[in-house]
Amino acid sequence: MAYRLGFDEHPPAALRRCAREQLEDAVDQLERRRGEDPVGAVHEARKSLKKTRAVLRLVRREIPKRSYRRENLALRDAGRSVSGVRDADVLVETVDGLRERFAGQIPAKTFTALRGRLATQARAARDVDEGVVARLVEELRGARTRVEDWPLEDIGWATARRGAVNSYRRARKAGSVAVERPTAENLHEWRKRVKDHWYHQRLLEEAWPTVLAAQAEEAHALSDALGGEHDLTVLVQRLTGSDGPLSDLGVDGDEVLELVARRRAELAEAATQLGRRIFAESPKAYGRRLKRYVRAAAVEEPLAQAA
Repeated sequence: MAYRLGFDEHPPAALRRCAREQLEDAVDQLERRRGEDPVGAVHEARKSLKKTRAVLRLVRREIPKRSYRRENLALRDAGRSVSGVRDADVLVETVDGLRERFAGQIPAKTFTALRGRLATQARAARDVDEGVVARLVEELRGARTRVEDWPLEDIGWATARRGAVNSYRRARKAGSVAVERPTAENLHEWRKRVKDHWYHQRLLEEAWPTVLAAQAEEAHALSDALGGEHDLTVLVQRLTGSDGPLSDLGVDGDEVLELVARRRAELAEAATQLGRRIFAESPKAYGRRLKRYVRAAAVEEPLAQAA
């Protein structure tokens, strides 16, 4: 099924189903697809892990802290064990984006030289130790089994709705901080909180698909803009390091870094404008609206329980 909670399901069953499906997909990606597309398989597996963590975050305030912390850290560490596979390719894609965005503004050979060096490093990063992958698959299967023991028995639709409102509140607050002080750290934190909000919108989308699906897409667009800004930040760190490509490729590093700065500013401004619309409502107003949608959709649960 899609990454959505079904309002014709019992809430704990719906949450467990979503988590199981994401973990099963991660295992499938690593076992079946990795031979054909190692980078794509790892990327999709990590996305599935993030979606699983978002399910947990939706109900984090209603389950024991120890249980939440144990599962969240296990899933986080699992994703980090193969993070380098995708990260190296992201830098190549980031350079490709700069070349397309600023075509003709600096010599084409500059982009060609940078891309060639980063692509070589990316190819080396794809060689993940088979033992690492095997251990990761084992960990994911263990996490899949533990989903059945998640303490969700008392969870109702009101809990899920409150979790979504909380992620909205946190994303809105992080956005205010990032707009006021647009440092790389603040923008990255905003992106993480926006992704939580995006995933939670998707999980509750069936409450009113026409409205919530559109809002989820806008949150996705904001996450992409902030993600692009973060990728450029990482690129700068890579290029200006002691062993970065700018140190020995014979290209004009200042020209490259100037374009990066311009693109980062563009993306930050786009994120600011989009964020103002997505988070225009106060958390209380958003919560009241979402409450009405959820109550109308929760046909299997008495309205009094969803209040």
